Amino acid sequence: MKKKLLLIILLLIFVKTYSQETINANQGFVENKEYFSKMKYENKNGKIIIKVSIDKNEYDFLIDTGSTTAISEDLFNLIRTKKLGSVKINDQSGITDSLEVVSIPEIKINDIEFKEIPVFVSKNNLNPIFECFKIDGIIGSNLLRNSTIQFDSQKSEIILTNDSKNLGLKKRDAIEMKVSEMQSNPFIPIKLIKENHEGNGYVLFDSGDNDFYVISNTAYHQLQSQVDIFETIAKNVGTFSMGLFGTANENEHLALKIKKLKIADIDFNNVTTKTTYGETSRIGLELLKFGKVTLDYKKERFWLESFNEKKSIKLSERMWPIEPILNKNNEIVVGIIWDNSLKNKVNLGDKILQFGNIDYENMKYCEILNLTSKVNKSKAKLIYQDKNTKETKELELNSL
Repeated sequence: MKKKLLLIILLLIFVKTYSQETINANQGFVENKEYFSKMKYENKNGKIIIKVSIDKNEYDFLIDTGSTTAISEDLFNLIRTKKLGSVKINDQSGITDSLEVVSIPEIKINDIEFKEIPVFVSKNNLNPIFECFKIDGIIGSNLLRNSTIQFDSQKSEIILTNDSKNLGLKKRDAIEMKVSEMQSNPFIPIKLIKENHEGNGYVLFDSGDNDFYVISNTAYHQLQSQVDIFETIAKNVGTFSMGLFGTANENEHLALKIKKLKIADIDFNNVTTKTTYGETSRIGLELLKFGKVTLDYKKERFWLESFNEKKSIKLSERMWPIEPILNKNNEIVVGIIWDNSLKNKVNLGDKILQFGNIDYENMKYCEILNLTSKVNKSKAKLIYQDKNTKETKELELNSL
């Protein structure tokens, strides 16, 4: 993987729901008794977008296994469907707010009819994903819970079927998958290995997250107290995530290196990651670069089939000494300073004008979210505006 300055924008990940009267998102059903449907998807900067039909009109939906199904407020105003109530939710930045929950009579994907599915209604101007990626909704795990879904990034193709046997997969190659009780989020087992030390745990498979692996603060502290498997690259206070309700508060984060991360029978070596908010660690969409991924929700099984049959893959992702974040003014600013030697040169909140060949100063909000440019060198020039003096400064950064 090429080195890049990462802007982490997290999607609707409804890991926890709270309300006086709990609404179970695992409602509704599939009209078809048997189905096997292939479809092409569009890759928008790492986001998987497909066409769905509601009331015979076609809409663009993102597939996010870490989310509950959701629609935009604009789409809700068009279809005006039945309200089920409202719930308080935590987004992945640790911020809480409430959203309405409605029931959609039918969501059709190709010829598959999903009936009476509960969906969250995302408020206008609240979630930039809807506006910037030009989507009308999100297909979450509560809709997929009665199906098997297979992702093939080499073909940009998805298969939805009622039975994983239709895919010709071998049961012995599957690993156990657990699904959450209220919304069927899929969790898969991983192993973190360093020489003779090994840590085990379940992580959310989150197709809405662009990263390979992100570890929660909770999981890190639990594992660190039990086994020596992490190498600390850097440790500091700041913020680098933005969720449904805005930028997260500053907190302590660590940048870590893991010698080996094992999923099924495939070893991923030289993994770098960062600790994040909450209790949920995640494997994201980067996994799809290395193999075909299949989730059987009903039988709770997960397959990872390497594209080139390699059982050991070396990752080369490295980090930069600062982490950017979009602030409330939609500006790219310094969110974390990983390298303590820069603390007298750069401030948290300094506006980033340019990094390497990427000109942030002249980008609009959605251009920043859709950014695919990468900095491929081990050194890059940072041009930034000091938040205190308003002076424009330059600094050469080396990747960690």
